[in-house]
Amino acid sequence: MFLKRFKSLILYLMVRLSFTFLRAMPRPLAHSICRSIAILIWRMDSKHRSIGMKNLSIAFPQRSVGWKNKVLRDSFLNLGELTVELSRIPGLRRSEVCKRVMYEEGYGLDNYLRARDSGMGVLFVTAHVSAWELLPAAHAARGYPLSFLVRRLDNIWLDRWSKKIRCKFGNKIVDKRRSIRKVISLIRRGEDVGFLLDQNVMEHEGVYVPFFGRMASTSSTVAALAIRTGAPVVVGFICPGPKLGLFKIRFYPAFRAQEKAEMSSEILRLTTLINQRIEEVIQEFPARWLWCHRRFQTQPDGINPYS
Repeated sequence: MFLKRFKSLILYLMVRLSFTFLRAMPRPLAHSICRSIAILIWRMDSKHRSIGMKNLSIAFPQRSVGWKNKVLRDSFLNLGELTVELSRIPGLRRSEVCKRVMYEEGYGLDNYLRARDSGMGVLFVTAHVSAWELLPAAHAARGYPLSFLVRRLDNIWLDRWSKKIRCKFGNKIVDKRRSIRKVISLIRRGEDVGFLLDQNVMEHEGVYVPFFGRMASTSSTVAALAIRTGAPVVVGFICPGPKLGLFKIRFYPAFRAQEKAEMSSEILRLTTLINQRIEEVIQEFPARWLWCHRRFQTQPDGINPYS
C-alpha cells in the first residue's frame, strides 16, 4: 500500500512539474514540445495505433490506409495540443478565455439560451473532441457554469488537483458513482449538468444504437434523465478555430423527450440523436476525436472487433 501511494505521489509531482514548465513557456514553444512528444508516442504505441486503425476502418471503410494513418497521427497531435491547453487552465483569466474561445456563428449561444428558456437545467452532452477539457471552463467564464460527471481518478493527488482545475470559473464536479439523484436535484433547481457520452459501456449500462453505421453500446443515462425530468438535451462541442490556440463552441438546437412515448423506444430515439450529433462533428473534424478508445467493443453478437 505504501509503495503504491508513493508511486502515485511521484506521478502527481511529475505531472504538476511538467504542467508548470509548459505554462511558463511561450505558447508556440509549448505546442512544439507537446506535438513532438505526441509523435513519439504515436510511433511507439502500437497497441493504440491498432485500436485507432480498427476504429477508422469501421467509421471510414472507403478511405485509404494512408488517409487513416494521417488522421490517427493527427489525433495524437491533438492530444499534445490538449495538454498545452490543460496546463494553462489554472492561470487563465476570464478575459483571455473569452478572447481565445468564441461561440460559433449560427451554432452558438442562442441554441443554448433557447434551451434555458424552459426554466429547467440543461442536460449538456459533449464528446472527446478537440480541447474538450477547455469547453466547460470557457462556457463558465462567460457566466454559464455547470456540474459535470467524472469518474474519480485512482491517484488521489491527481484526482484532487484535476477537480481544482475543472472547477475553474464556478464549475462543479459530480462523482459518476450513485449520481442519478444528485443530477435530478440539480436539473430541477435549474442547474446544467454535463456528460461525456462517446465511449463504450457495458451492455447493462446502455442501449445499442447506430454510430458510423455500426451498432455501438451507448450510455442511456441522458435519455432516461430527459424522460424523467423533461429537461432539454443540448449537444455541444469545442471545435478548432482559425488558428492554433483558438477555438469555437458549437451548440446544436435542443431536443426533448416526447410526452407519453413508450420509454424504451424513446430512450433509443434520444440516444440515437445524440450519436448522430457526435458522428456529425467527427465527420467534420476526424483528426480531433479520440480514436484509440475501444468504442465498438461491446456488440450485440458478443464478438469483440478488437480481438
